[in-house]
Amino acid sequence: MNAEPEILIVGAGPSGLAAALFLSQEGLHPRIIEKNDGLSLHSKALGVNPRTLLLLEQSGLTKRFLDNGRKMEKINFWKGNQLVFQNDLTKVRHKYQFMLIQPQMESERMLLEELVNRKVEVEFGTAFQSISHSNDHLNTVISTPRGYSVEHPYRLVVGADGARSKVRELSGIKTSGFRYEEEWELYDIQLDVPRQANEGHVVIMEEGGIVMIRLKEDIWRVAGNIKELLNHLPKNTKVGKIVWQSTFKISHRVAVELFRDKVLLIGDAAHLHSPVGARGMNLGIEDAYIISQLIKEDSINTYTSIRQDYLMRTVRRINAMTQGLGGSNFLLRKVRANITFLKPLFPLAMPIARKFILGLNK
Repeated sequence: MNAEPEILIVGAGPSGLAAALFLSQEGLHPRIIEKNDGLSLHSKALGVNPRTLLLLEQSGLTKRFLDNGRKMEKINFWKGNQLVFQNDLTKVRHKYQFMLIQPQMESERMLLEELVNRKVEVEFGTAFQSISHSNDHLNTVISTPRGYSVEHPYRLVVGADGARSKVRELSGIKTSGFRYEEEWELYDIQLDVPRQANEGHVVIMEEGGIVMIRLKEDIWRVAGNIKELLNHLPKNTKVGKIVWQSTFKISHRVAVELFRDKVLLIGDAAHLHSPVGARGMNLGIEDAYIISQLIKEDSINTYTSIRQDYLMRTVRRINAMTQGLGGSNFLLRKVRANITFLKPLFPLAMPIARKFILGLNK
């Protein structure tokens, strides 16, 4: 019979599920709760990078991911219908020389299935309510699906409960950064588009940019900061059914502390940034792996010192990439308008961008 769990994970998104998986691999049996009644039906993230694939090898999930997803080996940059540059991801020195395209909901489903195999149950419809500190543990109050409030002590609480993290709020941990007021549009949409279906595409325009990646079959993820975005798709594109659409504003923020008083933050609870660069879900899974190792080594108090600087540098770089694609100031607009004249610089910049997108930067 399993002992009472000493670690509570709040949130069953990809970072929370991954934390439960990595901790179970270390012989621990955490409790994981999720306030929603099930996994999300929509996919914010769609790229699984080589770093994540390496981290998931021991669990056997990497093979399942590879069998299920699709390899994207090239990203094309367009000015109108003119190809400016093709970034070939296969040029990196790594066993996984591609970005695996797999909707987040499918990654979450397979993580959940693996947890079930390991006898780790995700308690859906169960909400985190409050926290208080004792000398050697945390007192938590959790509401059950039947509406009861239950108090329980834990040695550690992992906040994996997203951008509006209640764990972070109740722990008094602030974030540092800023938010853009400009809205971006996002569509998962049926397209017949005259572009290579197994490659990614970035359309550069003076007023901003559009990113196009095929999810599966004829459904594409299209996102950008161009107003009435679907009116700016490549010439001769045929538009079909919209599967999902959303608008969002971009925040670039990092928690000022990742560990305080037996509370850890991972994923969106710890860092927020634009989807440009495809790092969000992957960074959260990296966080989950790191805390599992630190907990095993009984050195979790070093989490902030070893992780925060990397997150800050990563978010700054994501911000620079986001500005390059969609920044509205005069200089950036002129650079995008004349991007073809900068073509000779692309071979110098793209190897750096390639490693960053694939999570292989230091």
